[in-house]
Amino acid sequence: MEKKSLKLPITLLVLGACWSIVYIIPFIQYIWYDPFQQFMNATNTQMGLLITIYGFGNVFGAPIGGWIADRFNYKYIYVGSVLLNGIFTLIFVMYPTYFMAVLMWIGFAIASLLMNYPTHIKMIRDLTTDENQGKIFGMNETCIGIFNIVFNAVMMVFYMKFMEGVAGLKAAMISIAVLSFVLTAIAMIVLDNPKEKIAAERAKKAAEAKEKAAKKTNVVADFLMIMKQPATWLVAISIFAVYSFLTTLTYFTPYFTDVLGVAVTFSGGVAILRQHGMTLLGAPIGGILTDKVGSPSKVLLGVYTIGILGLGYLLVADAGVAAQLLIALTLIMSAAVYIGRGAYYATITEAGVSRNLTASTTGIAAAVGFSPDLFQFTLFGYWLDTLGTQAYTYMFIFQAVVLVIGTLAALKILHIKKKNAQNVCAVAEAE
Repeated sequence: MEKKSLKLPITLLVLGACWSIVYIIPFIQYIWYDPFQQFMNATNTQMGLLITIYGFGNVFGAPIGGWIADRFNYKYIYVGSVLLNGIFTLIFVMYPTYFMAVLMWIGFAIASLLMNYPTHIKMIRDLTTDENQGKIFGMNETCIGIFNIVFNAVMMVFYMKFMEGVAGLKAAMISIAVLSFVLTAIAMIVLDNPKEKIAAERAKKAAEAKEKAAKKTNVVADFLMIMKQPATWLVAISIFAVYSFLTTLTYFTPYFTDVLGVAVTFSGGVAILRQHGMTLLGAPIGGILTDKVGSPSKVLLGVYTIGILGLGYLLVADAGVAAQLLIALTLIMSAAVYIGRGAYYATITEAGVSRNLTASTTGIAAAVGFSPDLFQFTLFGYWLDTLGTQAYTYMFIFQAVVLVIGTLAALKILHIKKKNAQNVCAVAEAE
């Protein structure tokens, strides 16, 4: 769709704000771990289980949401996701029990992962032509990063205004609920109604029905073939290693408060910078480095090296190490994670996956790669409940092992790339 000069950036900003706000509360423990735990009077294991429950939305919600968005008016689905986010947040604030949290986190999974995520990707893609998809998605990430910082800063203001602790967190969450309602109205006005586009898509799908029916018999064979390819699992390990690293870094927030004795507000500020500020810095750098080096696997090797060295230092560091040094180290490792996020999808090409199997390979690899949501938070929470501060040692060792496995996968991809290049040269010489 062609956009007027002001319409496109306004639409991108609104979409970025909507995406950001529906993930703030579901992942609230990333920034507000200790106050959130106190708010619910929950154990660390229970905290981890909330993310596990929410993570199942990636497995079941997104495919269903994509099917719905392709067949119905996705503007109303998208706007509804933001509205539900505000409603679920208010309900949880009024009834802050763990049982209610479980119910609301199921609701958040429906609102954000089923209704918002696939619809958002579809709407961003429709903003421009195929030749400009890279630019539009890059601008989308920038807008999301900006509003991640804005919304978390708003929460920090209300948290401090209402004397911190439980009262402060309650005020902070109410502010997100109010902003969700405001964004619902703005999105309803700004976003285009896709009635004509939906009608055209339905006509196109009807015309292609026979062709698709003929191809259905090959779906199982293609799936099995993809599962047998080493490249599929090497890409999956690459995603897993980076995402697991990101998951571990979220526990640096309670690490600062529990082990280093840093104030919650200061630790929260560092967490906002780590979680969202580094997104604006790391992801673009990852893309630039990948293009400049000509190998995403080499970029990932650098990411893994930084992570292993950083975690190794934390394992042997004395208790008297300056908090500023550890915070700086955390930000460096966070930047490395987001550099990795800007590179790991590109390993699909480097591993030799053919273009016609890209989407299927990505789907399988992503299901494995993002699986830390299903177990890692629960595991780490259990360690914190049973081992106390010693749990952080277990976390760092676990993550270092994962990064070593990621290193081996990156080296294997480089080996496959070299082997494929030699095969191409041999064929050329033979001809």
